[in-house]
Amino acid sequence: MQFFKALTLMKKDLKETFSSISIYGPMLGIPIFFAIILPVMTFYITLYAAPTITSKLLPTTIKVSSSVLSSSIRSIKFMEFFSVNVLGPVFLTMPIFTASVIAADSFAGEKERGTSESLLSTPISKSELLSGKILASFVPTILLTLAIFGIYGAVTDYFSISVFHFAILPTIPWLLMLGTAPFLATASIGLVVLVSSHVKGVKEAQQISTLLVLPILVLPFASIIGLAVLNVEFLVSAIVILAILDAIIMYLGIKSFRKESILQ
Repeated sequence: MQFFKALTLMKKDLKETFSSISIYGPMLGIPIFFAIILPVMTFYITLYAAPTITSKLLPTTIKVSSSVLSSSIRSIKFMEFFSVNVLGPVFLTMPIFTASVIAADSFAGEKERGTSESLLSTPISKSELLSGKILASFVPTILLTLAIFGIYGAVTDYFSISVFHFAILPTIPWLLMLGTAPFLATASIGLVVLVSSHVKGVKEAQQISTLLVLPILVLPFASIIGLAVLNVEFLVSAIVILAILDAIIMYLGIKSFRKESILQ
């Protein structure tokens, strides 16, 4: 395999993807909006409602005796819990959606744009084709995820330091949560590759990402009612399981993918 061909294809796909504001607009705008607005909401909830809410949440989520906590410590604990256990999983949907949008446009989009025939007429192997398209989805997804988590962490710490003189983020669970992003993105891309030969358009290919999003959206509610604790052990186990799933999904996707499938 000639890697420069894969890189050339990656650049071509990225240029096509980011030439349409209908694709990159929501993909960039919505995460940035939430990365700023959600920490602001968390901060104001922390200031005005945290002492009362924390007395109900702490017994099932954090092993600290609420009777000995001052109002300030209650607020810090609540802000940390809400920032990591509730909002963290919400932001983990971003690499899934971003990867699926770009991958769907890269694979299924060739059919809609009518560019698949010219692509297949070029001297490029199946491995080079897949590598280029997977990289075109994976690289911007990870860069965007790092940027959004960075903005989210900076805004959260700005408020926590200004009032409590204490930086809430990063915590080890928060960093491990960020560490799951590449595995979630890989799974999302693999699923798109797997179904790319069976769908007719971009929207159909994007819908496959809901299989990954739904379990993640359950985590905040499970954390609040005490069914799940997003600690180091849980997140390390999640990374291991995701790595195994990624290997299976990518293997099946690569095995089933045919160059001619993007023509059909």
